[in-house]
Formats: sequence, structure tokens, C-alpha cells
Amino acid sequence: MEPKKKNKPNTLVVVLFSLIILMIVIYFILVTFFPAVFSTLNTGDLQPVPADK
Repeated sequence: MEPKKKNKPNTLVVVLFSLIILMIVIYFILVTFFPAVFSTLNTGDLQPVPADK
């Protein structure tokens, strides 16, 4: 009997997935310890549309 070959994902897929996870973790660490950095970001608050437009 032949040994079964495991279906392994491409190395690039593993690296990209790991980078995404790492970026999310770093974001939460930065938000926790340096909230002033993110306080100036636009939050996308809705503003009323003037009637004359």
C-alpha cells in the first residue's frame, strides 16, 4: 500500500493568511495601547443633506 499524500495548501496562501491574522492582532494591540493614534480617523458619521441640494 502506498502512503497517502496529504493535500497541503500553497505556501503563498499560508503566508498571506498569516499576514492578515498578524495585521488584525497588531491593530488591536495598537488600539489598546495608543488610542490617540486612531482618534483622528474618519468614522463615517452620517450628515444630513441640505434641502437646497
